[in-house]
Amino acid sequence: MKRIIFLLAFIMLFLSANVYAAQLHELPVSTNERIGLVRIAPRTLDRERVRGITINGIVPEITGPGSEYLSEAVDEIVRSKTSNGLGTMELSYNIVRSSRHRVITIIIVAETVTPGGARSERVSTLAFDSVTFNPVQVTDLLGSNGLNIATDVVNNFIAQNFRHMPRIQPLGDDARFYVTGEAVFFLFDRYEIAPGSEGIQSVPVYTGEQHLRTYLLEADDYYIDRESHGVRMLPLRRIVEHFGYYVIWDDENLIIRLTREGINGNGTNGTNGNGGANGYIVLTLNENAFTRLQDITPRTLEAAPQIIDGMTHVPISFFEIILGMHYNISADGTIELTTYRHE
Repeated sequence: MKRIIFLLAFIMLFLSANVYAAQLHELPVSTNERIGLVRIAPRTLDRERVRGITINGIVPEITGPGSEYLSEAVDEIVRSKTSNGLGTMELSYNIVRSSRHRVITIIIVAETVTPGGARSERVSTLAFDSVTFNPVQVTDLLGSNGLNIATDVVNNFIAQNFRHMPRIQPLGDDARFYVTGEAVFFLFDRYEIAPGSEGIQSVPVYTGEQHLRTYLLEADDYYIDRESHGVRMLPLRRIVEHFGYYVIWDDENLIIRLTREGINGNGTNGTNGNGGANGYIVLTLNENAFTRLQDITPRTLEAAPQIIDGMTHVPISFFEIILGMHYNISADGTIELTTYRHE
């Protein structure tokens, strides 16, 4: 009889753990981890009180050389989840390791219940380098345009799955994420981007080159057009070919045609990549306009395409507005251009 009771209790515990993990899209769960001389082990909280909140559950206890920052960060997460007033909180955590990115993420979930019975569930993350133990930011994984890329991906996820939910504001440095395999998963509290019944949501941004591609231009690699209000003019061919476009130059009419593999000039699918008769995007040298397949009339550019040092240059806004790229300009003038493909 005792054995049966024990087995039933074990099964219930296993099922409850799986239900919790499913809310986070089947996160791998671990209760302890050793990283060199640093150890992450479960610390059980039993009716401890912080700021009027009674806390139960398990949080990571981190010990060993270089663990001071991590321990303080975990303590700050726990403190940030409490507020003045009464209530109870249940804490739990997961550890996720990404050997490809050399990142370990601790995910802490706090469920708070007020005396009136109102429940709220909030998630926090702590990502750090598994060798140096330094904190890891989104830009370390996705580049300087990573937060903008992630914002687009999350809004696309909302549009496809929860059309009645509003778009999110641009993600910032406080975005919560974990890293596993070839993806950075962004986490959102209940009700944040989906109905509450959907629980905590995770949205992946994949880091493989087939999804995320970046191109860097040093300050000497582009031209600033002082006559057009200091517009940055970037070399067209070398950039777009890096991102999979084909460039066709019509010397007689001074026309530049851009296409991508899989799109013919008439907009139908194809594989020759030659741009067809008309091209996917059409530019004319020294004319401040462009046309796309769906355009009836030309659209205005920030500045006209120009030949500079034997190469066609177009304004930087062309890559953002027309080709859908994100760009970032660093303090030393380096430009980072990034594209992301969802499929």
